[in-house]
Amino acid sequence: MSEEFLPLPMAAAVAYLRLVSLEDRGPASQGLLDVVASALSIWVPLYGGTPRLRLAEELVARGRLCNGATRLRFRDGTPPLENLAILQSDLEAGIRRLEHAGVRFTDAMLEQAPRRVPRVLPST
Repeated sequence: MSEEFLPLPMAAAVAYLRLVSLEDRGPASQGLLDVVASALSIWVPLYGGTPRLRLAEELVARGRLCNGATRLRFRDGTPPLENLAILQSDLEAGIRRLEHAGVRFTDAMLEQAPRRVPRVLPST
């Protein structure tokens, strides 16, 4: 029997919806998915690349999830990894561990993307 993969952004969204009450939910954003996926990746193995392979914990720890948990980037020049997922069978255990740890995504500090300032102003 083959294991079913669940895309990491979807797994992060499910975890958020299960762990944060409707009244406490903030606006959805890519940064929020990054934070939830990062927390989830502490408890469950990540898979990535094409074909998907299990990523070493050290590799995941060196990287930073971004773009709504669709990419794992590295500062040391290692090429980014995409096609990120977890095993569907690992999701419930990961959510239970986050819940038991008391993780509250309502308190997450989300990084704002820098605003781009045009270098040349349009003519009027």
